[in-house]
Amino acid sequence: MNIERYLTEHRQGTPGQIFRLLRQGRVTVNDLVVDTPRENVSAADQVRVDGMAVTGRQPQYLIFNKPVGFTLELEPTSQRSLGSLLNALDQQRTLMTSADLPKEAAGMVVVSDDDHFLTEVAQADWPNTLQVSLNGTTVPDLPVNAAFSRVTTRVDTVHQSVTVTLVTRDIGAGIAVLTALPNVNGPVNRIALGALALPVDLPVGTYRGLFDDEIDAVSSLTTQETTEK
Repeated sequence: MNIERYLTEHRQGTPGQIFRLLRQGRVTVNDLVVDTPRENVSAADQVRVDGMAVTGRQPQYLIFNKPVGFTLELEPTSQRSLGSLLNALDQQRTLMTSADLPKEAAGMVVVSDDDHFLTEVAQADWPNTLQVSLNGTTVPDLPVNAAFSRVTTRVDTVHQSVTVTLVTRDIGAGIAVLTALPNVNGPVNRIALGALALPVDLPVGTYRGLFDDEIDAVSSLTTQETTEK
């Protein structure tokens, strides 16, 4: 069978992911790099991805809704960390995250055991969509900052609150500005990173695996943006 079918049957990812593995030269057959999906392999061949034998173990891609006050540490014994939220099965995996959401903020964090995937996401330098809620109905004046590509406000007269949403690649500056607003009610939340949005049905303090279409969308966007740079 060809290498694409072999990797698919051994649960190495979606067709888009497998194409990415081949394109990046991360697949070897008998220690030779294979970059075409048409390469034929047999049961006797030694197939490796990132130097590790293909055994049917599927890479993990997770999205967390991080609570405020929790760190990005993934060690299960670390208190008030993402690691403490992992279930027993996921605790057995060697997971990594991009250290880009500080302890005082909440919201979306992407975690994976595919370090190439996380590196691609980091290098894509996607804008962060940050959001905070304010008590009252007075719309605040935000300082002008060239790092903020979009700022919107929504007044809720029923609940007497204002929601401020800010899009920026400078996550530190964005969090600092939103935290300093008057009448802040709760932490700053990251609700999106680039085109990847925090699922509205994902409760705070929980996580789930990224769906195949989400992974492929991220992979295609990182490939496109890397090519354009």
